[in-house]
Parts: sequence; structure tokens; C-alpha cells
Amino acid sequence: MQKHFVKLVTLLTCLTSFNSITFANTPKDGRTDIWPTIPFVRGADLCRYKDAYQQTRTEYMSNMVQSANSLLRSGASGREALMLLGTFNEMYDRNIAVATQYQYLDVTLESTFKAYLDQYYRDLKPRVKKLSFTNVNDILSVVRATNNGQREGYLDQELLNKLDYIAIGSYSYAPNCQGDILVTIQLIGRNGETESFVGNGKPQYVMSQIASKMFTHFQQTKFPSKIKVGSATLELIGGMNGSVDRAESPELAAEFCATLEGRLPSAKELEILNGYGDWSGGVSLNDKVWALPNGRVYAPYLKNPSPVREKFEVNADEYLYYCVK
Repeated sequence: MQKHFVKLVTLLTCLTSFNSITFANTPKDGRTDIWPTIPFVRGADLCRYKDAYQQTRTEYMSNMVQSANSLLRSGASGREALMLLGTFNEMYDRNIAVATQYQYLDVTLESTFKAYLDQYYRDLKPRVKKLSFTNVNDILSVVRATNNGQREGYLDQELLNKLDYIAIGSYSYAPNCQGDILVTIQLIGRNGETESFVGNGKPQYVMSQIASKMFTHFQQTKFPSKIKVGSATLELIGGMNGSVDRAESPELAAEFCATLEGRLPSAKELEILNGYGDWSGGVSLNDKVWALPNGRVYAPYLKNPSPVREKFEVNADEYLYYCVK
């Protein structure tokens, strides 16, 4: 634990300088770069905490008496029953001690997290990869550290200047006492801002949850943003909530867009942005009913003769919309 604490203190010392560095306002080539080494600190054992406090002393003593009575009814003497109860407790403690030896669990969490994130990119294939774990050290130093059973951990101001975020993590044993762990990842940005993500599950799978949340957060289309539609550049400004929003009628959605000094996209623009998809700067239609200009609607699931319809042709209580310029 002391070794992990020293590493974290060293990292936070670097971050003090990190926050004073001047960065470009926009990440390089639209990409966010994160230091690939993630220091982890082990938190409280919530399983033991729950185990200790879920019963009152009276309830605990009652359970022990019941267990002793069961042993006596099975033919054990009082001395044997006491010894068996002590042996069972010792065996449980030994098993817990073996299972919770946390050497290298931080390495497993870090490596599986990056592997799951890369798998999302391979499966979903966005046009631009917006999130990347970037080695700012020279490759030989990374190889030497790996050969020595270490992770690359050296940073200075010059290297920090190449990054957008530093990641730190924590993990603790989950209160369900079934081998799950509770993991948090916190990203510390160039201006000191933070983004936190949490997952709960088996050690070999838990980081897939965090990878999914982080992929969505960074890769999903943000409002406002700009995208090429044919020879023109379209600015997506979102709805009144700053993202894809809902309205009770297409006319109301058009009024909202006018308030934002924008307009509803045309059917053609909706189709093109759907082609880009949520991960490549567009907006997926997902078989929902969307508001169009002039009080009409776009229903992707009504393709014959056209998904462009009048309101009375669809059974909808609300309509999705976003505004463009």
C-alpha cells in the first residue's frame, strides 16, 4: 500500500505542473490523448465492512449458537463443536486472504481496460478515433520497464505537454462478497477538470463497463459541432437541452430551433447524418420519429413509399429533434 501511495504522490506532484501548462484549445486532430499508465489505489474492503455491520452482536451470537447446536445434534461434543467453529472461521479467513492478495491486480485492470476500449473501436469502426492512450515516452524505455516487471511511470513537463488527460484509479472489493470489485477511473484534464467513470463486476470483466462509458462519452457526437454534408458544412447545435431533445409536435420543435437561431434539418440531412452515425459525428435515427420542417415528420420504419410523413400517419406522443445551422 505504501508503494502505491508513493507513486500516487509522485503523480499528483507532476499534475501540479501539468495544470500550469498551456495547451491548445482543441485536442490534436480531434483526438484526446491519455497517459497509458494508470496508477491504482486500493480502497476499503466493502465486503468485510458489510459482513461486519450487517448483523448486530446479538444476531451474530445467535447464529453462532445455532451453528453450535447443529454440530452438537450431529454428535460432536461441546469441545469439538467449539474447535470446528474456530476451524471454519480460520479457513474462511485464509481463503479471503488468498483471494484478496492484490499484487498485480492494478496491472490486470489497466490492461483489460485498454483492451476493451480498443475492441470497441475495432467493432464499431468510427471514422475518427477520438480517444487514445498515447505513449509519450520513447519505446525503448517502455520495453525496459516491461522487462523489469514495471509499468512506464516517468513524466515531466515536456512530456505532459503532449497529453490531454492523466488517469488515476481506485478499486475495492464489492459489498456483495461474491468476488466482484468496484472500480473507479478519474481523468484529470489540462485545466484541472475531472471526468469520473465507475464499474462493478468480476475483475476480468469490470473494465468493459468503464471502457463502454468512456468510449460513449468521448466518441459520441457532441453539440455544437460541425460536419461536412456534400459541399457544405453543417453546424449541429442540438435542441433546447444542448443535445438530441424531444418536443410535443414538429411545429414546437421548429419554434425551439428558431429560438436557438437555427432550424430543423431536412429529410436529406437527417439521412446523411444518420449515415455518419453517433460515433462519427452524425446522429443515428434508431427507428424513432423525428420532427421535420413544415410540420412533417420522418419515420424511418415507414419506408414505403417514403419515411417522410404527415403527423396523423404516425402514432407518436412526442418527436425527437435537433437543430442545425
